[in-house]
Amino acid sequence: MYQSLLPIIKPLIFEGKSGVLEIEYKYDDSARLYVKEGIIEQVETKSLRGKKAANMCMQWVSFTANFNEGEQGQYTLDPEIDTMSLLSFLEKSAKNIKIINKNIPSNEIVYQVDTKKLNSIQNLNAKDLKMALLFDGQRSLTHIIPISGLSELAVLTRTCRLILAGVAQEGVVKDVLPKHERQDFLDKLDETLVDLVGPAASILIDDGFDEIGSKPDTLAKEDIGPLLSAIGENLDDAEKTALNAWGGKYM
Repeated sequence: MYQSLLPIIKPLIFEGKSGVLEIEYKYDDSARLYVKEGIIEQVETKSLRGKKAANMCMQWVSFTANFNEGEQGQYTLDPEIDTMSLLSFLEKSAKNIKIINKNIPSNEIVYQVDTKKLNSIQNLNAKDLKMALLFDGQRSLTHIIPISGLSELAVLTRTCRLILAGVAQEGVVKDVLPKHERQDFLDKLDETLVDLVGPAASILIDDGFDEIGSKPDTLAKEDIGPLLSAIGENLDDAEKTALNAWGGKYM
């Protein structure tokens, strides 16, 4: 389950606590929040300090935390850190995290995108669509979060939007063909189709992958039959027969 820092930080503020809150983040980071009489005076992560560090760790939802009351530590007060603004953000995001917990069991889940639905949903924005591109039916959220360029909370929020829109669904991890086998198949598929239909070959291949909701770099053996069938829908009977005869040795 994902958690918010709200139930940890809020009592420190309203009870006027002093000490150091140590946070260990799942994705190779940690933070130290220096609190004095209920005011967060400084925040440090492995790479950031001050307001930027504070804003970053407020968006962590996979962590462990421990408050060392009375500890002072060595730090320089940062007047740009607004304790009440951070608390306000945590109160808003806590509501969001409740929704996320209802729809995303864990970061180990693998999702894949229904490209047909993705193209038909009107209320998704450009950031949602960019997020959708990261779901390939192979990588779990654990792998996607570090490469997304977004905070963990932002990734989970957009993933949740895609799930609720019916675009992202839990996927079954495929046994992707080795790179040299994928490339060999795709090169020969292109050559075969060029012989059959000419320059339109590459367009038919792209459309075929879109139709089966897959991509060339995640091609698995079980995708080959559906891919050839999808391509065959745009061929005449003779061309379809020739394509199936060629593709039979790969299935």
